[in-house]
Amino acid sequence: MPTMPGLTQVAEVRLGAELRTLPAVLHSLGMLPLAQPALAREVDRALAGNPVLCRRSGGPCPGCGCHRPPGAPCVRCTASARPVAEPAVRPFETLEALAGWEIRSDCRAALPVVVGHLTARGLLDDEPESIAAASGLPVAAIEEAIRAVRAAGPPGIAERSVAAMLAAQAQSLVDGAEAPAWLPALVRDHLAAVADGDHAGIARALGVSPAAARAAIALIRARLRPFALAGGGAEAAGPPPDAYVSRGAGGQWRVEVPDSAWFGLRVASVPPAVRADPEAAAWLSRYERSARDLLQQLDVRAGVLRRVTACAVRHQAGYFDRGPAGHVPLTRTEVADELGLHPSTVSRCVAGKTVRGPDGRLLPLAALFGGAVAAKTRVAALLAADPLSDAQVSRALAAEGFTVARRTVAKYRAELGIAART
Repeated sequence: MPTMPGLTQVAEVRLGAELRTLPAVLHSLGMLPLAQPALAREVDRALAGNPVLCRRSGGPCPGCGCHRPPGAPCVRCTASARPVAEPAVRPFETLEALAGWEIRSDCRAALPVVVGHLTARGLLDDEPESIAAASGLPVAAIEEAIRAVRAAGPPGIAERSVAAMLAAQAQSLVDGAEAPAWLPALVRDHLAAVADGDHAGIARALGVSPAAARAAIALIRARLRPFALAGGGAEAAGPPPDAYVSRGAGGQWRVEVPDSAWFGLRVASVPPAVRADPEAAAWLSRYERSARDLLQQLDVRAGVLRRVTACAVRHQAGYFDRGPAGHVPLTRTEVADELGLHPSTVSRCVAGKTVRGPDGRLLPLAALFGGAVAAKTRVAALLAADPLSDAQVSRALAAEGFTVARRTVAKYRAELGIAART
């Protein structure tokens, strides 16, 4: 049967393009094993050594590290984000430095004054007028410093009350499409009903369904905290996560992974006069190529990690909703087959990575894989209710749909520190 020259030519062109891009893609995947701290160090090293690579205007969020334009709030972070500095030294040192990029130059003298009036929770301990009178500075300067601190810090910082702090955190969830628009009003006006779990009363007051009120209460309890920075009960500082998992207002899962835009990277524009110089253009071309390669590597890594994490999150929705009892068996090979990736790519993607869940807690990405989490949880529950033998536990698990051998039950019992029945 004669071939069709047109189709053959198209196929050859496509194949040639794929073969040309393959080395670049493989090179980009070389960043896949890097965890977020190592990735950030690579970015800093590249910025220091490449005159063409630069950051956009703005600065990193103290909670998650995502680059933000000047004055823009971070819609990703809640009070459960990482503390911004070591509390034993100066809890607000990093915050003051970041706010320095936000504030008007004529009001800089007010910035350390306002930072000095922040409590351990991150609340402002006095009214702007009183702070201005005590410091001898104009009220307008104090208010500008407060605005800069709120722009640079996590949601709720520099508010005057816990209720206002929680409302600011709720507004950040709304801005990030993770909560309904009425959530801040619920926090401001019905906090006592939230504490009592009165979803029926909240539903009547706000004109929403009881189910929506119940979901809002759960979201508030999981995501809002009565502190904004270290020293108010926040968790200890730790390495930044590699992926962020959140739930949108419609209930859908969202996964975000740091890419080149996350770090605020761009290739600097070169003046035409410099490009007109052949020697200067040749010198710059090497750095431009290196800068674009880095951006591509970051974006390819982020794309693969995002796909793998999103796939695992879809399978483990019950785990995020109900805890270990909702964990389902999932292997790296299954995810690789579903996404059309090689199993070794998924393994490199998962190894050493961490995820920040919707409640702000960190967990290893590997925790979303395996098949023993739910079974081990059921073993602990069965043994807590009745001192069964390993064989009896194995049969009880089989009745619930878990295939766990007696020897495996014995192993779980040992890991849980529960003595065997004699």
